[in-house]
Amino acid sequence: MATSSSSSSVESQPQHQVFINFRGKQLRYGFVSHLVKDLEGDGINVFIDEHETRGNDLNVLFDRIEESKIAIAIFSSMYTESDWCLDELDKIMECVDSRTLVVIPVFFKVEAEDVRNQTGVFGDNFEKLAKDHSDKIDKWEKALNRVPEKMGYVLNETSKESEYVLKLVENVKKQLTRISTELEGEGDERASSLFGIEPRIKQFEEMFDSACGRTLTIGVVGMPGIGKTTLTKKLYERFEDKFARTAFLPDVREMCRNGTMERSILTRELLRKEDVIQQVSYMTPEVLNKHLLDKKCLVVLDNVSDKKQIEVLLGKCDWITEGSLIIITTSDRLAIEGKVDDTYEVSRLSGRDSLRYFSYYAFSGHICNMEGNFMNLCKEFVDYAKGNPFVLKILGRELQGKNNTHWEKTLRKLAQSPSKTIKGALQLIYDELALDQQNVFLDVACFFRSGDEYYVRCLVESCENEPIDAASEIQDLASKFLINISGGRVEMHDLLYTFGQELGSQGQKLGSQGQCRVWNHKGLDAALKNTAGADSVRGIFLDMSELKKELLLDRCTFTRMHNLRYLKFYDSRCHRECEADYKLNIPDGLEFLALDEIRYLYWLKFPEKNLPEDFNPKNLTDLSLPYSKIEEVWVGVKNTPKLKWVDLSYSSKLCNLSGLLNAESLQRLSLEGCTSLQVLPKNMKRMKSLVLLNMRGCASLLVFPSINLRSLKTLILTNCSSLQDFRVTADNLETLHLDGTAIVQLPTNMGKLQRLIVLNLKDCTKLVAVPECLEKLKALQELVLSGCSKLKTFPITIENMKCLKILLLDGTKITDMPQILQFNSSKVEDLCSLRRLCLSGNDKISSLQIFISQLHQLKFLDLKHCRNLISIPLLPPNLEILDAHGCEKLKTVASPMAVLKLVEQVKTKFIFTNCNSLEEAAKNSITSYAQRKSQLDAVRCYKEKNVSEPSLITSFPGSEVPSWFNNRGIGSKLNLEFPPHWCENRLSTIVLCAIVSTEDEINHCSIECTFEFKNESETDIRFSYIFGGGWIEPRKIDSEHVFICYTSSSDITKHLEGSSLHLRDHQKCVPPEASIEFKVRDGTGDIVNCGFSLVYEEANHNHVVIEENYNETSQTRDFPVGERMLSIAGVVFLLYGFARFFIK
Repeated sequence: MATSSSSSSVESQPQHQVFINFRGKQLRYGFVSHLVKDLEGDGINVFIDEHETRGNDLNVLFDRIEESKIAIAIFSSMYTESDWCLDELDKIMECVDSRTLVVIPVFFKVEAEDVRNQTGVFGDNFEKLAKDHSDKIDKWEKALNRVPEKMGYVLNETSKESEYVLKLVENVKKQLTRISTELEGEGDERASSLFGIEPRIKQFEEMFDSACGRTLTIGVVGMPGIGKTTLTKKLYERFEDKFARTAFLPDVREMCRNGTMERSILTRELLRKEDVIQQVSYMTPEVLNKHLLDKKCLVVLDNVSDKKQIEVLLGKCDWITEGSLIIITTSDRLAIEGKVDDTYEVSRLSGRDSLRYFSYYAFSGHICNMEGNFMNLCKEFVDYAKGNPFVLKILGRELQGKNNTHWEKTLRKLAQSPSKTIKGALQLIYDELALDQQNVFLDVACFFRSGDEYYVRCLVESCENEPIDAASEIQDLASKFLINISGGRVEMHDLLYTFGQELGSQGQKLGSQGQCRVWNHKGLDAALKNTAGADSVRGIFLDMSELKKELLLDRCTFTRMHNLRYLKFYDSRCHRECEADYKLNIPDGLEFLALDEIRYLYWLKFPEKNLPEDFNPKNLTDLSLPYSKIEEVWVGVKNTPKLKWVDLSYSSKLCNLSGLLNAESLQRLSLEGCTSLQVLPKNMKRMKSLVLLNMRGCASLLVFPSINLRSLKTLILTNCSSLQDFRVTADNLETLHLDGTAIVQLPTNMGKLQRLIVLNLKDCTKLVAVPECLEKLKALQELVLSGCSKLKTFPITIENMKCLKILLLDGTKITDMPQILQFNSSKVEDLCSLRRLCLSGNDKISSLQIFISQLHQLKFLDLKHCRNLISIPLLPPNLEILDAHGCEKLKTVASPMAVLKLVEQVKTKFIFTNCNSLEEAAKNSITSYAQRKSQLDAVRCYKEKNVSEPSLITSFPGSEVPSWFNNRGIGSKLNLEFPPHWCENRLSTIVLCAIVSTEDEINHCSIECTFEFKNESETDIRFSYIFGGGWIEPRKIDSEHVFICYTSSSDITKHLEGSSLHLRDHQKCVPPEASIEFKVRDGTGDIVNCGFSLVYEEANHNHVVIEENYNETSQTRDFPVGERMLSIAGVVFLLYGFARFFIK
């Protein structure tokens, strides 16, 4: 008989519970009381009998038995005096049979035989009780007969009760741990079956099926905790029946560590169900192999960490029958290299599965659909885990039952350190790394978590007296999934990052000395104060924005830091020159004598004229001193064999670069904003590895020397406003920026730059001519001459430049402009690559050649402010933007305006603002083209169902909504009643029109269209859509203008679907009433008139129909569809107005 020793309710009981079944006051106040005290002292919840009440209490006790994990049945001579004790025992054995309870029998001063046979005093009492309970005798006897079969504890008269109490408590704890592990395993199995494992199994099955009966060895790889073992267990269960022999060897790495790994373990497991198992020890290897060869086998080697483990267990694989399957799981790709036929990498869980997996553990096996702050917190924990099931599980379990405040506190802790369980698992992995691998792992975690692979590899490379193949170390870490290399970049998982940072700051013992990594001011303060430990500092990264007061660095700060490799003083808030934020005080200069190991030196606003004279940069790889006060890098020329990157940008006092002349490995040199630099050293040709030279804004640079930099690919001389003379410096140049310089002419040998892709001469206001040799630049893709206001001639035959994609000639005074485009039809195909052509601001153009329509790749044609342009011919079919703003004399455009094709969507902007001379025929041509293009787009919209961006925006002078907008209104608002089914499946496009009047101001003419839907119950839905002029820079619009926008119908329907207003019974599919209101978002412009229409797609016709009225007497206009307009037959478009619906 039992009740809880705790006053808490059943619902709030801890998970593990112990039920004590006994009889007698002597036991209660003696042995049982000591047992309860010790159990509760270990945090174990206990139920005991305290009140011999009757009635329904027995059912309550049965519930407590079912809730418990362990029952302790204490048999004494008085036990059979109580029918409750026997009823409880019967219930206990029922739960034991259902495997939900473990029973521990204790024979307290009574023989086990007496209990089993109901003899002695125990039996006498049983007989007396049985007289009144004849209906229960059988089940009581069965329960008593079975209990002694269980291993129990026997206490006689001489036994020390305290010793048995301790033994019982230890046994209970052991049993609870085992039960917990089993239940967790079951939970993990259920969770894995629910979230994301089936797609993985299917992928694996496809790999196995492709083997076509041959033996297949597959490596299952992935970062620790990603679910490799869980997956292979499921695979083992799935494939087990397909093979005559099977073996699953768990945790091979641990087996190896314990020294228990040998070939016989696998052999015995494979033969465990066969008679020959007894003879294995006496078989020769040849006989054993022959026996194994007669049947196909399935073998899983789980958690392998080294190739030798595979070799020991599998040998030469000459015993494996054709058609067998071998699966090897590992967290190290190198462990299976050359040992497997194929590799399956277990991917991370998706965001959706991660959230469900996490909530499963955080909310006791439930998949919760939470809202509010808990959901936001869940998402943050899921983001931290990055799809790792192990991390999700651990975090979920640790947070289970905790309140909001605890969750927030845990999240803050995780930003500094992983949880204890996760940290322990990672520590085991870290400890198995070689010393060099540990160094690289900690360096990446502490300093270079995200960066270019080559860059990171160069920085973590060790010096000569400590050789290391950095490429190998980086690749080794990637193969062990401790870092990730993707797209040439090194990345690290959040939990590995925080683990590594914590480990790095602790100064883990590396060899004979400890090394630490510092990245905050507290750590630096500690390092500076501990002069004895200065030699252990490996790296310092200090964010100066975190300093609350000035930090004093004396001359000897770095003299004892012999192992310092990485030094960075930066400001995360502002990397520019903000004197008020500079909080480092160096009154007496610095000594760098000890910094022989330094390979990364970044010092924002370095305050000295040069780096210390005693500095030996023999290992220096990256030197960055932006916004510094240096006048020269260092005194004299120093040996810098490893220096690859130098950034001295905005060091306004820099005037001498001679110190870098020995930097033969230098690849990138940034001198941007070095306004005092007048000349470059002639011996720069020794920089034979230099790939990029950036001198943007070096306003004092007078001449660029004739130096042969054979590796140079990018040269930036932008806004070197004093530079008048430029000479070709490298035959391999690919990008050359001379924009904003004072050059008068280009060198005549420019033609030898056969690899040049970009030539930027924008705003070279003194440039008067370009050489004909430019047409020899066969690789040139971009030629920019914008703003070359003195450039009058363009003697280049551009049809010879077959790779040219961008040609910008705006703002020039080229007088032979018409000749540029006077290529004949036979040569127009030579310009098929041209995608952007800018001719704006040229008064010499009056018309364009008709052959421009054959520039099929042309996307952008800029004709702004071509004031003498009169006509525009047929335009290319793939043109996306035509900007003719301010073409005052433009009268005509081609009809049709462009070739129409049923191809993938081209989002088009045709801008004719301030083209006040446009004839009505031209306006009709513009709107007709817009109409027809939307009709062609309707087919694609209907099929793709996913287009939501504007397909076309056009604007031109005008004060009326075009007549084909049957739904028109005065002012900015339209009120409509919609018919049933108006948003049926074939609705593809909506058309918006606004007449805008501006008040002599400059703006973007951005227009907001607000939709409001209302049903009969007065429920509202409001949403807005933005369209406008389609230009980037603000413009002044002289008069009223028409703006038309075509866009996908999904912009409306996506707001309605799923709402209470969207009824799916097709009786009232949307609200019957709607209003549309337009307004100018920027400026004070007014909407004078507006319009709205819909475009539908309908099949099984071979012509285009525009219906003028939606009624029985509607008139139609048929448009013939040529072969080039439609590539498929049987398409008709109905542009339905709302003539039959009144405007309120």
